[in-house]
Amino acid sequence: MQAAAIPFVAAFAVALALGRTRWLAFAQVIGFVPSATLAIGWSIESLTSTRKLAIIGAAVLVLCVLVEWGHSRWRATATASCAVLAVACVWMLWRLLAQRDAGAAVLAAVLAATYVAAQAAMMLRAGEDPVRAAAAGSTLGWATGVVALLGASAVLGTVALAVGSAAFATLGVQWLRGAAAPTGRSISLPAATVAGLAGVNAVMAAELPGYALLPLLLVVPAARLAPSTLGVRPRAIAAVALAIVPAAAAVALAWFHH
Repeated sequence: MQAAAIPFVAAFAVALALGRTRWLAFAQVIGFVPSATLAIGWSIESLTSTRKLAIIGAAVLVLCVLVEWGHSRWRATATASCAVLAVACVWMLWRLLAQRDAGAAVLAAVLAATYVAAQAAMMLRAGEDPVRAAAAGSTLGWATGVVALLGASAVLGTVALAVGSAAFATLGVQWLRGAAAPTGRSISLPAATVAGLAGVNAVMAAELPGYALLPLLLVVPAARLAPSTLGVRPRAIAAVALAIVPAAAAVALAWFHH
């Protein structure tokens, strides 16, 4: 319910209302919030890394608005958004980093921030085609959720699966309409953000090996290989099918480690 049904239904309802606009990112955040509420909660008395993830996942909606409003200054807006998410990643992991030696902490912070920023940057570029971006967001969220579960983190797995289900709802609305949503590069930024943060959190706080995340860096590029000349429905199928290949590799690495 928390990982699939609730986020999908909530996101689908919002996506239906916003399907002809550039604001489908709102649907992904709306789908994520109920799952985060049930799995993590919003108490700030003890800001654990998972609670910080929930806050960032909800607050990314502000970046989505800025991305859409700053369309004329696309490169600058995208760069600033990725930089903000990199800093947010370090803030999320701060307590975990503080438990390591200085050198190891700096290296872990740089690698984690780079991973999150890279996923966000690739997803923003993929947003030029809302169909492929939604397919990439759903696959990335689901794959991250599975590897986090294999890394012994049920909470991180739940929220990542939830944002994948929310992204799938935005893809489903476009499928039902038989038409892509108006181009809005932020459509799957929430999915990329939550999945990225959940992945690095699972490496730092749970038992997920860092190398299991490497194939996930290929999920968005793989989805973008789906020919843009295809119609919405065949393009969606092709994008998901292509994205599943690196996603399956990540799951296999986590499984064999486990």
